[in-house]
Amino acid sequence: MTASKPTRPWSDAAIDPSAADLPAADLPAADLPAADLRAADHDRDRTAARLADALAQGRLTPEEHAERLEAAYSARTLAELAPLTRDLPAETDGRPTAPVAPGDGEPVVVVLSKLRRGGQWPVPPLSAFRARFGALVLDLSHAVFTRREVVIEAGSFCGKVEMVVPDDAQVYDTGTALLGKRSTPGDHPGRADGPVIRITGRSVLGHLRVVRESDAPFHH
Repeated sequence: MTASKPTRPWSDAAIDPSAADLPAADLPAADLPAADLRAADHDRDRTAARLADALAQGRLTPEEHAERLEAAYSARTLAELAPLTRDLPAETDGRPTAPVAPGDGEPVVVVLSKLRRGGQWPVPPLSAFRARFGALVLDLSHAVFTRREVVIEAGSFCGKVEMVVPDDAQVYDTGTALLGKRSTPGDHPGRADGPVIRITGRSVLGHLRVVRESDAPFHH
């Protein structure tokens, strides 16, 4: 008795004759796994927002936050972003815990223009401000801090963000710069009972400048 040959999934009968003679470049490409897709700017911003939230809650140290933020803005694929928030609590209600700007619930973005925010405006626990080919001035000298410790994402791309902080504020900048500059006041650390302002974000071909109220030129 002649044994029957086992059926192989790659046998000739399983080959599509219409594709047999096609060059490899002309064959239909398989869909990439979602994790291998290229990351967009909003994917990086979403990850940065979750990291800022974790910093504000004490889940990450400033050093850990700075390291992960640098990796987030350098990530090219979604797979490179995923490990950065893997050990953090899941997002609630299916929405990201993104920083919000006062009043409108969205990050403040300035493009090809200049914006100044000052006066007695409420500073939420998390907020985000970005300048792209523009200038943004945040005057916190008379602002109302809703919490003693706040996190402000201040980023720029070919733009400038200038922040005026109260003289008694404790300022910590854990952001990064790529062909840009970030400067904070180093004359004195503020008072122990003053507000704590943690600044995050990334300056690409841009500048972040933080000055105290007594050193701001328009306060003299």
